[in-house]
Parts: sequence; C-alpha cells; structure tokens
Amino acid sequence: MRSSRHQRLNRRKVVLFILIILAAFWGIHHFTATSSRLKAAWNKIVYTSNNNVAIAVYSPKTHRTYTSSNVPEHKFHMASTVKVSILAGLLVKQNGFLSSHQSSLAKQMIEASDNDSTNKLFADLGGQEGLQSTFNEFGMTDSTANTSWGLSTTTPKDQIKLLNNIFYKSNILSSNSRQYINNLMSNVESDQLWGISASSNHFSLKNGWLEYGKEKWIINSIGYVKTESGNSYTIAMYSDKNQSMQTGEEVLNQLARVTEPILN
Repeated sequence: MRSSRHQRLNRRKVVLFILIILAAFWGIHHFTATSSRLKAAWNKIVYTSNNNVAIAVYSPKTHRTYTSSNVPEHKFHMASTVKVSILAGLLVKQNGFLSSHQSSLAKQMIEASDNDSTNKLFADLGGQEGLQSTFNEFGMTDSTANTSWGLSTTTPKDQIKLLNNIFYKSNILSSNSRQYINNLMSNVESDQLWGISASSNHFSLKNGWLEYGKEKWIINSIGYVKTESGNSYTIAMYSDKNQSMQTGEEVLNQLARVTEPILN
C-alpha cells in the first residue's frame, strides 16, 4: 500500500515537472517568435528611414519589452511627451491630490497639449529638480530633466517603465491617479490623432512635436493600445531629424500599424 502510494506520488511529481518544463519552453518560444516578428516588421521601417527612430513595446502577455532603433545609444528630446511625466510626478508629490485649478491645467496640458498650463504645473512639481526626481522615482535611469521641460531627454524603453505604472500596476501611483492620467490620455484633441492612434480605435496617448535646431523635427508618441482581441500593450516611439512634421508622423504611423496585428 505504502509503496503503491509512493509510486503514484513520484509519477505526479514527474508529470508536474514535465508540465513546468513545457510551460517554460512555450513561454520562451512565444517570446522569441513575437520578438522575431516585431523586429522583422519594425526594421523594414526603422532602417530605411533617413531620420533617427526608436520604438519600445511592452506586452503583458509575455511580460517582455521589445525594442528597435537605428541609433541604439541615442537619447531623444521628449518634447510634449514629457507632460505625462510631469503629471505623474505631481500626483506622486501631492499624494494623488490636485487642486481644482491644477486639474484644469492638467486637462489642458494633456488633452490640448497646452504649453502655458505645462509651465505652471512644471513649477508646481519643482522644475528641473522635481522632474528629475520623478524620473528617478519611476526607475527611468536613461532620462534627464532639463530646465526647458521639452528638451528633457529619454529613451523609448525608459518611457515604458512610466507607462506600465500608469496602465498596468504600480507601487508608486494610486489606482485613482492611474485612472485619472488614463482618462486624460484617452481624450486628446483631434490634432493629436496620429502615431499610436494609427493602429487602433482603443488607445490612450500623448504625442510630442518640436522643430529644434539640427534635430529638425522631433516627433514622438507614447501610450497604450487595446487590440480587437482584448490584448493590450504599452508603446513608445521617438524620432528626430525628420524633414517635416508630416514625414515624422508617417514613420510613427507605419510602426504603429505593423505592431498591432502581431500583438493582437
């Protein structure tokens, strides 16, 4: 009796071990297949562009971040995408509470990308020092704050860290703060409907655009996409040295369009 029970127990352990190995193998295979498909689709766009361009995407299905860039060590000026960091930092600083005036400014800053509103909230955050503290709080080690907030620098992969705190789970932002940022990013004005929004009708985004010196047009788009099948992902796309705003937008639109079917 005891020997029979012992044998059954051993068989169960063996079966369980085999199932664990198969699950791990499936996870690695799925990650590799997704990575290969994304890289193949992205690189046709990234490496045929005359501009500097980089993309990062996080999939909660694989718990992985995928990246591509034709300038791997390059840090991009954030332009208006930094406004999400400013709002997140201010919510953390003020324990999730904004005054009615600050709420009005935040709505203008995110939905209309209003710069005057941003200047006031940037000051409330503590300027450059407060913004750098925000980057540090969210583990954004490749992001550097500037006294001119739009000239702060970052990488797409760093932005994914912030976006994941907003759209998935966070030990830094409260659930109310996360939902508040999401709501604003889901209601941007129509002149911002490019970049991430090119791939889906279900998105939350903040775009950035700036004509600046040798970098010509800086065109960026960050946010969250929910696919038709119910999957989702966070995505950050940055570019500079675009000849025009329109050409920069089109590169990001192309990247967004090839990403969604793979992660759907």
